[in-house]
Amino acid sequence: MQLFFLFGCRQGRPHRRREKPIESFCIKLAGVTIQIEHRYRYTRWICRDFVLPEGAAPDFTVSATDEEIEAELSCDPQAAASYCESLCVCRKICHKMPYYNAFLMHAAVVAVDGAAYIFTAPSGTGKSTHIQLWKDHFGDRAVIVNGDKPLIRVIDGAVYVCGTPWRGKEGWGGNYTLPVAGICVIEQSPENHIRKLSVSEASRHIFKQVLISRDSEESFDRFWSLLNRMMTTVDIYLLQCNRDPEASRLSYLTMRRKQNAENQKGISAAPSGR
Repeated sequence: MQLFFLFGCRQGRPHRRREKPIESFCIKLAGVTIQIEHRYRYTRWICRDFVLPEGAAPDFTVSATDEEIEAELSCDPQAAASYCESLCVCRKICHKMPYYNAFLMHAAVVAVDGAAYIFTAPSGTGKSTHIQLWKDHFGDRAVIVNGDKPLIRVIDGAVYVCGTPWRGKEGWGGNYTLPVAGICVIEQSPENHIRKLSVSEASRHIFKQVLISRDSEESFDRFWSLLNRMMTTVDIYLLQCNRDPEASRLSYLTMRRKQNAENQKGISAAPSGR
């Protein structure tokens, strides 16, 4: 399933297509070593924080064909071919990730004190604005994990979120893997309210914000299993909010209260850094 908000945003300057030699490098995403074959320097540049030393043994290899790049350009003739190559590479990686217990989600993620909080919504709703409120409120305690396209990974039954090179127009994020403490679906509202969603309610929002793997029947089945694990393990909330700093405090305290209750019951939060 190709979702426009995941891979169709315009970025960079347009330029003529030229034949370029194919080069390669390896990155590590969500614990998986991936070799990327590319023609444009932009693809390596955008992955710069994830590049491994030469000689790494990849779990799989991806590349973008000329036809695939041209298909991206036909959707947006003003886009740069180099940027289109990076989108093709991102999509191919994400279709493979369910084999490695991970999938792509359209979201912005901020972590406080080692626990990650995910905010998802259609583009333009205010995810980045809300994340900035967290940065303003928590200062150095808050770290932006990813601003647009994080990977969700299940490790030993626990749900983690991982940074990727595809970070949105602000370029927010880094090479992090952290346990997920909560998920909020954001809606704009003149006042701030938050409530927990049932799995049925949450599914109507979340299904629109994930990349469904079509690589094979097996990857499709793996994806649904991983998504179900996230939906039934992590509490998902509807956050109706404005741009007031109180919105960040409300979302944090609500999601953190759940984590504190679990810790008091002896259910430890998943360790970070895996």
